[in-house]
Amino acid sequence: MILLGKVALGIVGTAVAGVGLLCSDGMVEVKVVERHPEVHHVYVIAPAMLVPIGMRFAPRRELSHAAAQIQPWLPTIRAALDQLRESDDVTLVEVKEPGEHVRVAKEGRSIVVDVEEKDETVHVSTPIRAISSTIEQLAASAPSI
Repeated sequence: MILLGKVALGIVGTAVAGVGLLCSDGMVEVKVVERHPEVHHVYVIAPAMLVPIGMRFAPRRELSHAAAQIQPWLPTIRAALDQLRESDDVTLVEVKEPGEHVRVAKEGRSIVVDVEEKDETVHVSTPIRAISSTIEQLAASAPSI
């Protein structure tokens, strides 16, 4: 009976460690509320580590094309992400028009995009660390010159 308890404890401990590792980069949150023609709610929360893992399954040809296009901007992107990581919370872009409001901000350790219109509301939050690791993985898939 004690052996069975140790095996169960080992399995549970491994599962908890796996979940902890998977969630270590934070969570990506997407929330959409559509009001027209009917009200629909979509709410997805997923470990941010799934994004760089998913990049491994993307077609190499498509990744190398995107990597080639992003290559000249990599120093700027890296510098911006480094500064965002260390800065206080700040609103980066905010646009208000009648019936529409768009806001891009740094909140905590995440980039948050909020869009509000009369027919729908969209909220996306992604950890800066996950964005950075995805950009680095994309840069690594650039074709060698």
